[in-house]
Amino acid sequence: MKAKRILTVSSGKGGVGKSTFAVNFSLALARVAPTVLVDLDTGTSSVRNTIDVPVKKDLYHFFRKGEPLEACLTTLPDKLDPHGHFRNFAFVAAPKHAMEEFINFEDMHRYRLMRAINELPARFVVLDLRAGLDAAVLDFLPHSNSGILVFTPHHPAATAAAGDIVKALIFRKLRLVLSEEGPLAKDRETRSHLATINALLDKVEDVYDESLPNLDAFLKDLLLALGEVPAVRALAETVTSFHVHFVLNLFNGIRESYENAIVPFVTFLQRYVSSHVKLYNLGWIVQSTELHEANCRRHPIVLDGPSAGEPAGQKLKLEDLDALLLGNPTPTPVSPKDFLLEVNPEQALVEQLEVLHAMQQDSAARHVRDNFAYILRRALHALQAFPAESFGQRRLLTPLELFDTLAGRTFTP
Repeated sequence: MKAKRILTVSSGKGGVGKSTFAVNFSLALARVAPTVLVDLDTGTSSVRNTIDVPVKKDLYHFFRKGEPLEACLTTLPDKLDPHGHFRNFAFVAAPKHAMEEFINFEDMHRYRLMRAINELPARFVVLDLRAGLDAAVLDFLPHSNSGILVFTPHHPAATAAAGDIVKALIFRKLRLVLSEEGPLAKDRETRSHLATINALLDKVEDVYDESLPNLDAFLKDLLLALGEVPAVRALAETVTSFHVHFVLNLFNGIRESYENAIVPFVTFLQRYVSSHVKLYNLGWIVQSTELHEANCRRHPIVLDGPSAGEPAGQKLKLEDLDALLLGNPTPTPVSPKDFLLEVNPEQALVEQLEVLHAMQQDSAARHVRDNFAYILRRALHALQAFPAESFGQRRLLTPLELFDTLAGRTFTP
């Protein structure tokens, strides 16, 4: 937990509440350790429009004026954080208006920004990526996991786009591993098969070619043709060790979210990627008028105290999770507790069950902040329990650095 961790938030498509999640999640992380949110959605400046605070310096000043990225940090004023609960939070805003040079970063500028992000003085750095999947997005994503994907039951195209992100990340790593100067080329026998293996991988990536629909079929064919050679073992490890982390936004009940989001997402991965990637649901954000109103006020809901008013909104139905995780105990009154302010990182697994239990006792409007408290604990547990490469990344790597890292120590046939 002491080392820096850079966590990306992406969606593939806009309109799913990605930036709202990124802002509130970053604020929640700041309750544990210094956290910086960097707005890389440079076409819309979404973070700036979500937090009502004057921004003196942003990415414009970093790129155009030569300011250090650390000098472009904006903190919360007293009016938003009167008690100083979130003094460990800061953000780097995108330029206030869209400018071509910032929307489409040249490689040199992108790599300069990556190096600056690596040097930010924070335990956690959250990157709010723009929608889509191009070099300006892909280069910031991890190479061994998905970062945090945000999608919703109400936007089927965004669910498919989240699957495309997973596919692109895995194929990016496979291409590097299978390159003629990659780690597998060190083995003479494997090197003689690289052209054939890459040709087969082309078929998997081509959705119009149904002869090899996914990586499972690809690996099966390789195993039959080559046997358990180092190349096959390395490729299988690349696929099966990949972790997918996701959050459901606008959650409105288990059945609809399961049928309209989880099933399509898992089906996409099984059909076009692999059934062996590891899926990890970090949590959900319920539909709530309070959350919408907080966005309109540019006052992130995490900054509000627990609602003391009469519960309103749709009742969150979690009977299935209750039976699975808590043995279906008899409901008992739960006194209001601010789970965002009372966080013990070393007890993240235990506390997430406590938050889950509390969320079942009340309505969506009452505990939408608790959704972020629950996700916070799920994320902390993942950071503690999983290998470092399984959730986020310790530092951003340029394509060349990534290649050198893989070639130098990831696989040794």
